[in-house]
Amino acid sequence: MEARAQDGGVDTNCPHCAAPLTVPRIPPNPYLRPIKNIVRQMKGVPLPFPYLPQLIQLAVLTSVLALFGVLFITIGVVTQAAGVFRGLILDTQKHLREGSTVERSAQAISIGIYSLLFLPFWMIQLPFSLVGSIWSSRRLSALLTVALLLSIAYVVTLYSHHLIRFWHSF
Repeated sequence: MEARAQDGGVDTNCPHCAAPLTVPRIPPNPYLRPIKNIVRQMKGVPLPFPYLPQLIQLAVLTSVLALFGVLFITIGVVTQAAGVFRGLILDTQKHLREGSTVERSAQAISIGIYSLLFLPFWMIQLPFSLVGSIWSSRRLSALLTVALLLSIAYVVTLYSHHLIRFWHSF
């Protein structure tokens, strides 16, 4: 079996019909590298006397590590699951072009099932990928966009009881 770089899968053969098959690998968790970097920084903190500045630095690094740990478990695992289902969908689409009508209909049903399983993970990671793409395009506009989204969320939570009362009046 050899790993293919272009689609992140592993080439193998189907156990039933010996047809060539690409099995998607689990994509890497995007928060693993930052966690390793923070742990390396924490190990590199010198502890000469007085300890207060180093303790403050360790406390900040520990809080950032805890934040990345939460993101690793939530968004990172969601990203991995979405990547696996996306790989399954793409691989099934490749096999959809060949075979008999019965095989193609089974592949189409598989794509539908994989898409339904992919949808909740995609919906969870969509806001984060949207903010990330805006952030990577232009820093200032991203800051303004995030500030606008946070202010809208704050206003909605602040005036939610008025909005609910307004909606129930209809």
